[in-house]
Amino acid sequence: MTSDAAPEPRNGNFAALRERDFALLWSGQSVSSVGDGIFTVALALEALHLTHRPSGFALVIAARMVPTILLILVSGVVVDRVSRQLAMLVSDVARAFAVACIAVLVGTGRIRLWELVVMSVVFGIADSFFGPASNAVMPELLPSDLIVQGNALNSTSQQLASGFIGPGLGGAIVGAVGTAWTFGIDAASFLVSAVSLALMHRSPRTASTKTSFLDDAREGIRYVRAERWLWITLVAAGVANFFGYAPIGLLVPLLVREVLHASAFELGLVFAAGGFGGVIASLIAGRLGTPKHQIVVMWCAYGVAVVPVCALALSPNVWFAGLCVVGEVGLIIYGDVLFFSMLQQLVPQQLLGRVSSVLYLMAVGLMPLGTLVAGVVASYIGIRTTLFLGGLLSCSTTLVLLFPDVRDPEVLRTLAPEQRT
Repeated sequence: MTSDAAPEPRNGNFAALRERDFALLWSGQSVSSVGDGIFTVALALEALHLTHRPSGFALVIAARMVPTILLILVSGVVVDRVSRQLAMLVSDVARAFAVACIAVLVGTGRIRLWELVVMSVVFGIADSFFGPASNAVMPELLPSDLIVQGNALNSTSQQLASGFIGPGLGGAIVGAVGTAWTFGIDAASFLVSAVSLALMHRSPRTASTKTSFLDDAREGIRYVRAERWLWITLVAAGVANFFGYAPIGLLVPLLVREVLHASAFELGLVFAAGGFGGVIASLIAGRLGTPKHQIVVMWCAYGVAVVPVCALALSPNVWFAGLCVVGEVGLIIYGDVLFFSMLQQLVPQQLLGRVSSVLYLMAVGLMPLGTLVAGVVASYIGIRTTLFLGGLLSCSTTLVLLFPDVRDPEVLRTLAPEQRT
């Protein structure tokens, strides 16, 4: 229980790092996020080395998404019933082992495509538990007046490490020593995170088991179904992700390597450009604060993100492609910041974890299929055409603003909490 009087917030963006356990979590995750960025480049290059067909690379990417989607509702309940530090620790160790195995296979020249797929499946299973656990553990590590600073630090380090620094390093490391050593470095980054988690002081917490496992999951689903603005927004986001944004992870490496004939280092720079766009967008969102018509601005950001996606399809060189990725990722991140801020304002605190699992399932559930379809379509009509058409189709989802129900939160946000139903 929390008191009605909110504590006076402490000054300084880095005040949360004075809390020992959070500092350990943040440090380990920052190192692991750099490894994630390095891994993104290494995985793309190794998959393209084993198969030059877009559909083969799409299979590797989709294999990571599918287990996460299938298990997300289960994991959302599980991490509320077990030690969250333990859930994250097991996830890190499992991913370290999987990547280390791939590093050995690549180094000995015995790697095959199906082994990359198996590793991606292990990653997806581990990711499905780590995400909800890392979100849920924050209130256990920080006092209420430092939660915002802690989340801001996590977001900033993730964008910088996995989206900007990591991919740039990944391209350089692959170019210098090859993908085997690159996978090995990523495995080591997970071990650093695991050690940081093991050093944390465990806070005793009694899990609530008064209701059944299925009842806990159903409660989150019922809430989303009852909020029309929420489920309509999520359906539209799922469609946009299927056509326009899920294929980006597949088609950008193909465009850079197979169409523009750029180097591994240049591919790393293109990935890093996305992280740079995300950092800039996060800073702008923090500077501007909450806009008057939050959901309208959010969907406008998502809609305008289609412009750089379509421009990406017309890229004459890798530098232009990088600029397009900056714009596309930046606009998506800005929209996401507004969306998750709205959720925190409107969703009851006791439901936020389970509702977040439902949201993830609805918003990204079709992404693996979208990736596979894009790979097949690109094989027939070309990479550039697939990118362009996907961008145009995803833009159509901004028509959800024509639904009055979608704009209801603009009214709800003006009401006191006790007036909201």
